[in-house]
Amino acid sequence: MLKVSDSFLRALLVIALFATTGCAMNWPRYSTPEIDVPAPPLKPLSIDRQWWKAFADPALDQLVYEALINNLDLAKAASNIEEARANASAAKALLSPRLDGVAKIGATQRQVSVAINDKEINSANASAAVGAGVSWEIDLWGRIRLMNDAALARLAASEHTRNATALSISSAVVDTYLQLRSLDAKLLMTRDAAASLKYAANLEYRRWKAEAGTQLAYQQSLAEWSATEARIPGIESAIAKTELALHILVGRSPRLMAEHLPRGAQPKVPDTPREFDSALLLRRPDVASAEQLLVAAHADVNAARAERYPRLNLALLAGLIASSSGLITGFPLYLDASAGLTGPIYDAGLIQSKAEGAEARREKAVAHYRYTVSLAFRDTYEAMVLRDTSDSQVASSESEVATRKKSLALTQKSYDAGRSSKFEVLGESIKVLNAELSLADARQTQLAARSQYYKALGGGF
Repeated sequence: MLKVSDSFLRALLVIALFATTGCAMNWPRYSTPEIDVPAPPLKPLSIDRQWWKAFADPALDQLVYEALINNLDLAKAASNIEEARANASAAKALLSPRLDGVAKIGATQRQVSVAINDKEINSANASAAVGAGVSWEIDLWGRIRLMNDAALARLAASEHTRNATALSISSAVVDTYLQLRSLDAKLLMTRDAAASLKYAANLEYRRWKAEAGTQLAYQQSLAEWSATEARIPGIESAIAKTELALHILVGRSPRLMAEHLPRGAQPKVPDTPREFDSALLLRRPDVASAEQLLVAAHADVNAARAERYPRLNLALLAGLIASSSGLITGFPLYLDASAGLTGPIYDAGLIQSKAEGAEARREKAVAHYRYTVSLAFRDTYEAMVLRDTSDSQVASSESEVATRKKSLALTQKSYDAGRSSKFEVLGESIKVLNAELSLADARQTQLAARSQYYKALGGGF
């Protein structure tokens, strides 16, 4: 049985005490950069994470649900999270001792020596050892802890980036779907107008043949019907392209891309607050990710500076020995404990360069954080302006459509009474169609402004 001497125990005790006490080091703490933002409202605002349900369209809800499950960009973001989580686990493992299995085999030949028997002189002896070794770097200055903090911050940043990706995807699905519904409305309007113009052309043809009308009126009606009919293929093509874009966004398989997407009821225009909360913007996923990257960069600076100080490594090796030498009988135990303190003396400026590089990356992270915050507020202000101007545009377009329809009705009556030409009636008909198409665009912009507002405020993340 292995006997441990008192001096060996005292040495272990000294090493343990030195390792546990360590050297306290107060590294600069991280603080969020100060940014001049508007004062928060009296009542804090909140956004539902399923903000797209405010449009009250079940078909849209289903598309967003599929996109958040199947989209390939989200799959890549999830992989980045797993990679960051693995890096964080690796950094955390450095805080713990490491246990390795050890096996060794060799041969030794001794020359004349007074420490061995005559039989051992000039004879080769085989030996083998098997055991376990424990190694542990004591984190005296917090370098390993700082590396762990940086890895955890990057993990948090990758999770926020995934949320930002999810927000971008859901917003893209909503905007693309709203564009599809607008194209549907335009196609219906154009087909209705083409049907009316075709009826008018047929009527003018019969009037011309009955000598109650003129060939000019018929040709004018025919030309306007043909021009309106020619608009339809372009709208149908745009609908097909928009549907394909939605198929990609929701992650549909190539086999399903030929299918038409379902439509719900006319999307509702959500009521959005007239003000916003700065706290929501500072929690926006891209802003939160930028701040976590700044946290990681700050920890990297401190970790780089900590490399200037000595490192304490503890090692313990224990196991069994087998040898052909007559001096060793059986399979005795062996135990070897050591502590090593190493520190840089001259490295040609390597550590200083690492520290300066880490500081430069931190300054870059500060600039990126401030820029991301500025983009968040810009997006919000733009969304608020677009919301107000689109509401005004819809009201003006609705008024124009109503006025154009009244003008068309009056012109038709004047034509029936023989006071106006067919060309004037056709002109008013085209003006009504153009006004209705403009109204469809205005309504799409009005709905898209709400989508942009929800996205600008972070989509509830």
